[in-house]
Amino acid sequence: MQADPRDHLFQQHAAELTGYLNRRLQSPELAAELCQEVYLRLRRVPRHQALDNPRAFLFRIARNLLIDHLRQQNGQPASITLQEAAEDLESPAPDPETAASDAQVLDSLREALGELPHHVRQALLWNRLEGLTQKEIAGRLGVSERMVGKYILRALNHCQARLAREAQG
Repeated sequence: MQADPRDHLFQQHAAELTGYLNRRLQSPELAAELCQEVYLRLRRVPRHQALDNPRAFLFRIARNLLIDHLRQQNGQPASITLQEAAEDLESPAPDPETAASDAQVLDSLREALGELPHHVRQALLWNRLEGLTQKEIAGRLGVSERMVGKYILRALNHCQARLAREAQG
């Protein structure tokens, strides 16, 4: 069987190609890997295709691979630790058990708020959700600031007691 001229061409210039790639990449392992890719690309060229300048052709393949590699590296971190990889895989969403527990607590709070008189519930919601001051709430409800403080405290105590009872039983 006749020797493949592509193999001979690659062997003739492999050391020079590897040196060229290593100087650009500063990594003998990566240079060897890209040099192997040069060989694989050369093998795709039809066996008897005439090349005007075979050495220049090999270096053109190497240069193109080098450019592709550097472009890819510019868009990605040079390396990533196992810890960083694990953090990237973690979902910010709670696990199903936590989500179900949170939903139960939320339902309990809705029920507890529903049990309160309207003005007491409204005072708490305006204060906690809308950020109104006791003075602003007093103006809306037509009561004193001190009374608003009592309404909010009553609502909070009621909600806490409800959650404590459900946690026990």
